[in-house]
Amino acid sequence: MATISPELATKLRLLPTKPGCYLWKDAKGKIIYVGKALNLKNRVSSYLTGKPDRAKTARLVARIADLDYIITNTEAEAFELESNLIKLHRPQYNILLKDDKRYPFIKVTTKEAYPRVFVTREFVKDGNRYFGPHTNVKAVRQTMRLMEWIFPIRRCSRTIPKDKVMFERACINLQLGTCTAPCIGKITQDEYMKTVELMIRFLKGMHNDVINELKIDMQKYAEELQFENAAITRDKIKALTDVQKNRTMFLTDFKNRDVIGLYKEEDKAAAVVLKIVEGKVLHKETYPLSQVEDSSLEEIMSVFISQYYAQVDELPHSILLQLEPTDMDSLNNWLGNRLAIPQRGEKVQLINVARINAFNYVEEQKLAHMRKASRTILPIQELKEQLKLHKLPRKIVCMDISTIQGTDTVSSAVFFENGKPKKSLYRKFIINTVDGQDDFASMAETIERFINQTNKDEELTPDLIVIDGGKGQLNKAYKKLKSVTDKDIIMISLAKRIEEVFHAGNNISILLPRSSGALRMLVEIRDEAHRFAITFHRQRRSKRTIKSDLDEIKGIGDKTRFLLLKEFGSVEGIKNAKEEELAEVKGVSVTLAKKIYSHFRNINSMKEK
Repeated sequence: MATISPELATKLRLLPTKPGCYLWKDAKGKIIYVGKALNLKNRVSSYLTGKPDRAKTARLVARIADLDYIITNTEAEAFELESNLIKLHRPQYNILLKDDKRYPFIKVTTKEAYPRVFVTREFVKDGNRYFGPHTNVKAVRQTMRLMEWIFPIRRCSRTIPKDKVMFERACINLQLGTCTAPCIGKITQDEYMKTVELMIRFLKGMHNDVINELKIDMQKYAEELQFENAAITRDKIKALTDVQKNRTMFLTDFKNRDVIGLYKEEDKAAAVVLKIVEGKVLHKETYPLSQVEDSSLEEIMSVFISQYYAQVDELPHSILLQLEPTDMDSLNNWLGNRLAIPQRGEKVQLINVARINAFNYVEEQKLAHMRKASRTILPIQELKEQLKLHKLPRKIVCMDISTIQGTDTVSSAVFFENGKPKKSLYRKFIINTVDGQDDFASMAETIERFINQTNKDEELTPDLIVIDGGKGQLNKAYKKLKSVTDKDIIMISLAKRIEEVFHAGNNISILLPRSSGALRMLVEIRDEAHRFAITFHRQRRSKRTIKSDLDEIKGIGDKTRFLLLKEFGSVEGIKNAKEEELAEVKGVSVTLAKKIYSHFRNINSMKEK
């Protein structure tokens, strides 16, 4: 039996026999474990009586110094509370969904008179509809883009009353066809809610129902000779039909199911949930799990189910499991007897698909970890050996120039240490001393300015500088380097055509094997420098374009420019705006609106001439 303090002994004697959650704390008051119980007194006392059955429990008990608990009305409430407390405190001895970020939901604000739809990472039981969580953020974005024009539901934050029009102007989404503008009374609430209900059915996976409804609408438009609306509806049907074709049929009873597969190896584990809607696999969700070293698959399954379904808005018809979790009866009662462990047939095949996906994920993570560990030093060692360098190039800087016909020329210097990018040491430069397009001179200025920075910050001093180009570019760059510093810095260049490497002082290029880790590292660093330079160049060019177009108009300052761009979205939007629309912008007088309108009309007329 564990040794406990008199204060903790008193708490144990006073524990209620009600359901709830208990929180074990260490000597510093830190929460180290959160659990749930149908009977708090019995469950909590069991930790401190007898010998722990597992090493993990023994380590937990050895650190227990205090206890806190929360009583709930039912065991079902305890399941949800436990999940929330684990996410909040992330205790050391609980199995955790590995990602710190919350997975996104698609939220439909059905409590509003005119519901909105948007992506959120906050799941709150507020009476609105939530669809998710989704582990594939890219798929969520694709779904939202698809829904924009199939279901033109508003995404703004305006408060729109049910029976009163309070706004005179709609936003640009009305013109884009992605909103029906209930804010200005362009659609009745009944018509709007019909679209919302269709979208909800789509999000639930009931694509056949949605397609049938749209077919009825298309027929109606055709009969009323509204051929444009009929064509738009036809295109929506086609888009949904294409989505249907990409889904594989598994079951023929058209019921919604979740299929959960699990795999664990050493300290890594993952759970995969296959979402089956109307008999077809809708999508796959993968959840990495951590702190699983001493936990059985049955325990991991139990913890995953309780954490996952605590944040699900609508349960499926059934939940198919790979194996029986601990607390099977409690979980099943909480989930309305939806848990099932299939023994044969198509459902067992689905379980195997989920389990294989979980296995593959864990294997990929192991391989990724191995690749990550090896890339930190092995490619650097290979580079030293292949190029016969006199020292290990742990700190590598790559420089690149970006310009268009000599305008807005900029350069970048990205910093990699031990094969990994160190973005806090990235540098970018606006080229000041070069007129027109001269990459040699631009690189020379970049080298000199970067070396000046290394004189102020020794951490920036690299072992190796990489530039993009061939032998000629390298010779000129190396000459500049030697003229501005006597530091021991090696310089090489990487030519794009066949990825050959030139080393300063060596007239013969070196061809590294395509399979070479050193070559892959150099290409990655070169591409990162190119990306960083281009991004900076685009930002500069964009700012210059905006300023040159608007700064020519007397009376427009930074604040007015910001308000105009905020209202019309771009310079092009301002160009196309009418005088009265410009005058409605805060801070723009009628006189200034006339100036802006006339300025852009004059530019257009000059272009036409």
